[in-house]
Amino acid sequence: MKRIGFIGYGLRSRTMLRAFRSLEAEIEVCAVADPAWREIAPKVREDPYFAHTVWYEDGEQMMKKGGLDGVFVGTRCSLHTRFACLALKEDLPLFLEKPVCVSRQQYEQLKLAGLGKESRVVVSFPLRETSIVQEMERIVRSGILGRITMVQAVNNVPYGSVYYHSWYRDPSETGGLFLQKATHDMDYIKYLIGERPVSVCAKTAKLHFRGSRPAGLTCPACVEYRSCRESSYTVAHLYREEVQGEQCCFAEDTGNEDTASMILQTESGALIAYSQIFMVKKSAARRGARLIGTEGSAEFDFNTGKIREDRYFTPQTVEHVFSSASGQHFGGDEALALDFMSVLNGGSARSDLTAGLESAAICLAARDADAAGRFIPIEY
Repeated sequence: MKRIGFIGYGLRSRTMLRAFRSLEAEIEVCAVADPAWREIAPKVREDPYFAHTVWYEDGEQMMKKGGLDGVFVGTRCSLHTRFACLALKEDLPLFLEKPVCVSRQQYEQLKLAGLGKESRVVVSFPLRETSIVQEMERIVRSGILGRITMVQAVNNVPYGSVYYHSWYRDPSETGGLFLQKATHDMDYIKYLIGERPVSVCAKTAKLHFRGSRPAGLTCPACVEYRSCRESSYTVAHLYREEVQGEQCCFAEDTGNEDTASMILQTESGALIAYSQIFMVKKSAARRGARLIGTEGSAEFDFNTGKIREDRYFTPQTVEHVFSSASGQHFGGDEALALDFMSVLNGGSARSDLTAGLESAAICLAARDADAAGRFIPIEY
């Protein structure tokens, strides 16, 4: 039985614990550090995973106590680097939520702390672990597409209001939505094409989630609580989705862009075009990419579970259809849980710290390119 300590027990930590539970993983939550632990503890009192849990206010206190076989960092994004560095200092297997950092200073700090320990860190990149991406990787490696010349990728987010209702609306906490969302997409794209981007230009815009409502306004206090299409009431009762916060999406203090694109060039000269948007709903959701090569192209979408492969010179079209994956992130969370169990037992992570740092470097550079209004190099 492996003794795990959670630093931050919010939505992501709860979600991943469900993944461990579905695998009947031999772990126990021996410690949890969270400022809200007094509210959390009564809710899990009857859960056998928490039978011997010791609760702490702060992760540093938990780490000093010792007795852990591994650490799970699921705090707010701005704290990921701090607690990751503490776990690395103790040489403990680490599950680290993305983004691994939110600034260049944190990037350098984490890179230094993780030198020689990269494979003992599982970074939360479930998309690269999904069966559909693994099949895309097999197609690319087979050579049937020829040399990859371009990637066209998109992420049309159907639950976008979460990034304006809750603490996610604060860019100082999240590092911006490139680091929140594109960090996943840049990781699986880089994984598929087998090379890193070396330069990027980017542009962001705020076109929908903006307004002149007073700062601090909450949905229940608004006269349009039951009629606003983005209110927490609408999210819960019409969209039937989990409410993550109740702050007004159209208030003066709403942060984050809601539309963004970037263009990247890789080491070989191939181009990557990526766009993300946060105002679509339901069936308008899209997430996936088209890889265009000299011999053929292949495209996939996580939501439809389909790969379409077009071969130029046969000519032939092949369609791969995947059954709906259970669990979060199209089944990727369960794969991450298995990965972490492997690391706890002496194995190496597949989605490791190097992957987390490289994806963060791309997104940090895209953020800087947006501010600079020009192409800039990506520094790894």
